[in-house]
Amino acid sequence: MSTTGTLKELSAAFAKKQPKQVDWLTEETPVLDVIPFEEASHSLWNVFEEVSDVTGGGFVDMDAPLDSIDVESRLRKVDLAIMGAKMFCPEDKARAFGGRDSYFAKKTPKALRKLGVDAERSLLYRNFRKYALDNSRLVDAGAEGDCWSILAVRFVSGETTGLYSPGAFKQGGILNVSAINGGGLYENENGILGYGVRYKGYFGMQIANPNTVAALVNISAKKKPTALMVDNLLDMVRAQNNTYLFCHRKVLSVLADIGKGAAFQMMPGDRGVDRRIAEWNGVPIVTSYNFDDATEEHVVVNA
Repeated sequence: MSTTGTLKELSAAFAKKQPKQVDWLTEETPVLDVIPFEEASHSLWNVFEEVSDVTGGGFVDMDAPLDSIDVESRLRKVDLAIMGAKMFCPEDKARAFGGRDSYFAKKTPKALRKLGVDAERSLLYRNFRKYALDNSRLVDAGAEGDCWSILAVRFVSGETTGLYSPGAFKQGGILNVSAINGGGLYENENGILGYGVRYKGYFGMQIANPNTVAALVNISAKKKPTALMVDNLLDMVRAQNNTYLFCHRKVLSVLADIGKGAAFQMMPGDRGVDRRIAEWNGVPIVTSYNFDDATEEHVVVNA
């Protein structure tokens, strides 16, 4: 099994026993919903080749010897992280719900929605935005505080991509579900008898090309970016196919205001099928409430 796709596409292919898991995970996570995932090289990490320089090649005259191309690269490693949680049900509450299985079945959708929200926020702030800040891949809108940001990400197979463990989907679900203590009664840390269940999956995010992630920072209602700033942001990631702009929903109004005319366009369609409701010069804009709402701190951007 070695397939690339969104979580929903992977679920459709390999998680047929528990197909609702992915719907619950991505119900409130529109960014997580569009990220492509690839199988990692190992169960808990991925080893990849990072190209540092390519030299040589080009046109030559007829019957002339071909030039050599040298590709300099280095091996890198990125660890996967655990997407998971455990849930406890006291013995008496389980009886009131008609048994432990009925209780966990009722609570699982809400638990997985929370897992999805936490995972998306981590990807936005601890992966994409942090990478842009650490590597000075930034465009500055100029606000001093109470800010929003816009992330530009171009997904490239083998370079900038989500990762999943080769051992995933063995139970026919996105996450492995296991009863604690074999499904029997046990005493939790508070001395209460009950039942437990554990959800766990190994996923990660790899960014191996600096020309695929950038951020437009220090945006506020009073200090909006210009249309050229958004274009410069997209140029930083060499926007083409599989490129997205990610932002808080309120930033959509900012983009609509500065992109009047050809740049900003609303997209008709069924939102239940496609959550992209707008484009900037053909690049889909995906909004999420898992961004901070005008509460980001000012970012110092070196000139």
